[in-house]
Amino acid sequence: MIIVRLRGGLGNQLFQYAAGSALAEHYKTELTLDLYTYTKHPYRKFELSKFNIDAREATRKEIHQFTGSNPIIRYLNKRENYFRCPTVFVQPHYHFYPDFLSLPSNLYLSGYWQSEKYFESISEKIRLQFSPSLPLDSKNEGMKMKMQTENSIAVHVRRGDYGAETKHSSSFFKVLPMDYYQKAISKMNSEIEQPIYYFFSDDSEWARKNFTNMNAVFVDHNKGNESYKDLLLMSACKHNIIANSTFSWWGAWLNRNSEKKIIAPQQWFGSDYLTKKEPVYTSRLYNTKDLIPESWVRL
Repeated sequence: MIIVRLRGGLGNQLFQYAAGSALAEHYKTELTLDLYTYTKHPYRKFELSKFNIDAREATRKEIHQFTGSNPIIRYLNKRENYFRCPTVFVQPHYHFYPDFLSLPSNLYLSGYWQSEKYFESISEKIRLQFSPSLPLDSKNEGMKMKMQTENSIAVHVRRGDYGAETKHSSSFFKVLPMDYYQKAISKMNSEIEQPIYYFFSDDSEWARKNFTNMNAVFVDHNKGNESYKDLLLMSACKHNIIANSTFSWWGAWLNRNSEKKIIAPQQWFGSDYLTKKEPVYTSRLYNTKDLIPESWVRL
C-alpha cells in the first residue's frame, strides 16, 4: 500500500496524487490518501473528488501503522520529520528525487513532488484521471468550445495571497512583476496570429485595469467551490502563460494541444533559488530546476 499525504490547494493535491499514483502503479499496489490536514485547515479543502481519481481515503488505523502507534509517538516522529520511521519517506528537497521508484512498496509519502518526472511514466493515465467527474455547466462548456476555435491563450495572474503583506508571503512567495507578463504577451504576439487572451485572476479588478489594449476576456465567474473549473478552462486554451502557481502549472500541463506554447516564470519563489550557488542550504532545498518541463519557455 502507498499512502500519500495530501496538503495545500488543488495544484498541490494534483502533484501529490500523481506522484503517489506513479509509485503505486510501479508496484501494482493500492494507493490511498491521508486527508487529515483538511479536517483542521481553516480554508483549504480536499478537491480531488471533482476529478476521476482512483484512490480511497486511508483509515486512521492504516496511517498510524506508518506514523506511530500512539499520539505521543506520532508527535515525536513528526517533530523529527519521521526520521525514525523506516516506512515513511519525506521529500528531501524540492527538485526531483531520482530514486523515487526504488522506494519501498509499502510506504507513507509526505512531500510536494512538484515535477512531472515523478509521473511521466503514467502521464496518459494522469491526464484521464484529472478530467472532471461531472460535465461542465453550460456557461463554462460554451466558453471551452469557443477557446478551442480561437488562438486562445490562458494567462494566470495570482495576486491575492501572494500580495498579502505577511511575513510568509514577503519572504517566500512573490507576486510576479508586470514586466514578466509584458514580455510573455509580447512573445506570444510575435508567434501567434490573432491571439485572444483569457485572463484568470484572484484579483480580476486589478487585471482589468492593467491589461488593456489587447483582445482580452476576463474569466471571473467561477468562485469558491467552482474555482477548479478555471483550471479546466486554462487547459482548454491552445497556449498558456502561467504564474508561479501550481494551479496554472496544471492548467498548462493538461493542455492537450500538440503545438502548445507555454511560458513560465524563471523565478518561482521570492528568492531565486534556481541560480544561487551551492552550498547554500535553501538553494539545495528549493531548487526549481525540475519544476518546469523542458519544452516550456522560462522568462
